[in-house]
Amino acid sequence: MNRHFNPTSAAFGKQPLQNEIPHDERRRSRRHRVLYRALVVFGDSTLSCSVKDMSQHGCKLRFAVPPTLPEFFELRLQKPIRRFKCQLVWVSASEAGVRFVQ
Repeated sequence: MNRHFNPTSAAFGKQPLQNEIPHDERRRSRRHRVLYRALVVFGDSTLSCSVKDMSQHGCKLRFAVPPTLPEFFELRLQKPIRRFKCQLVWVSASEAGVRFVQ
């Protein structure tokens, strides 16, 4: 049996919930492994992080301490120097997934 198959949803013609679909299958474009130093900036706060993988639509951030992040913030890469407006998609104890917004 496919581990992502939900017989209840399929039986009633419902679409699977967003959290039932693995992250890899929800992305619009493939992520590539990278290692960039970056800053998360919101209000008067700044958090250091590293970017672990990135696509044209979003990236995964890793933090040294558990982050407390707002829904929207700016991500500033240090090298290459770039800035992105981001929306928080998910967060764990040391990582966060974000999508780029305009």
